[in-house]
Amino acid sequence: MKADGSRALALAALVLVGLTGCSLRPPDVDPKVVRVGEVPQQSQQSHQSADEAASEPASAENSDGADDSSRETKPSFAEQREQVSRPAQLDEPEALGRALAAFYRMRSRAFMAPVASHVQGAVNLGGSGGDRETRRCPDGGVFHLEWQGPDGERSGSRELLYQFDQCRGHFGDGPMLSLNGYYRRDFRPLVGREQVIESFDVHGYQGEGSQRQPIALRGEQRVLRPAEGGVVRSTERMEMVLGETYTALRGVRDEITPEEGEGDSDFASFNTRFVTTIEGRLFSSELGGWVDIATGTGLVEQQAPCSASGVVAISAERNGEVRFGPHTGTHHRVALELESGEVVRYERCSSFGEAFGFGR
Repeated sequence: MKADGSRALALAALVLVGLTGCSLRPPDVDPKVVRVGEVPQQSQQSHQSADEAASEPASAENSDGADDSSRETKPSFAEQREQVSRPAQLDEPEALGRALAAFYRMRSRAFMAPVASHVQGAVNLGGSGGDRETRRCPDGGVFHLEWQGPDGERSGSRELLYQFDQCRGHFGDGPMLSLNGYYRRDFRPLVGREQVIESFDVHGYQGEGSQRQPIALRGEQRVLRPAEGGVVRSTERMEMVLGETYTALRGVRDEITPEEGEGDSDFASFNTRFVTTIEGRLFSSELGGWVDIATGTGLVEQQAPCSASGVVAISAERNGEVRFGPHTGTHHRVALELESGEVVRYERCSSFGEAFGFGR
């Protein structure tokens, strides 16, 4: 009888386990073995997954936490793109100046240009593969540099990753910036030439007090220096959000080519002039859409905002041109002319630059 009673109790226990999903394992026994050395590695993988998610263009853009002093909300590129899905109107000549200023600003990596110069100049360029340095930013926070190439020899390839952690400061002559994210610079010496590939994915804030507004920049740019001289810069895509303003480049190529001039100097370099050609598409919420930009006539000795001569054609819902020097047809330095005949002229290059905020 006792044996029958024991079998009955055992059968009842098994039925109870099957119905409830409970385990007969003692509560202090964990079936999963966790090694102490694996815990930091698992945490590091979690951070890497978070970084990868933050760089995704769609749903992951809004994955950042609350907007406080330690975690800043990343602006959404996807929401801003809807503003620029159609050709811009170009309803006045001044729109041509605004388009060219925005194009030059983005082509030069916008607010990241002085930041890149600062971090490159602040680190020890004698590092090697796997080395990691941490440096303080001018007004708080840090940036980390990691050498990801096989070695740090100046003659070889170098891949550097700069990671910003609440990095604050005035860089160059720019406003206060507070940045998170990364900047990668990959230097590759090729046969008879050099190539640098730079990529960005940074976000944070620009300005202080009532002027403080969210900012973000993402994209990639390739700079090639041929053996015969000059520079070829290609920007497949780069986009920026500043407050409520969205600006982007797509399929942009600009090339600076040395050409022999007609001077009579015994030194060849004194007789050389540099001609710039550009082409690509600019997206701008300030313009209300996109415009195509191309040089109708090469820009001689181009240095923003002006060139000694040349013509930039800007096409969208309406077409127009930005003319420099003798191509204005007058004594003026710059002319903004729509195909309708509406024109605005500037006698001085500085007046043209100030009117449209070149360099800001």
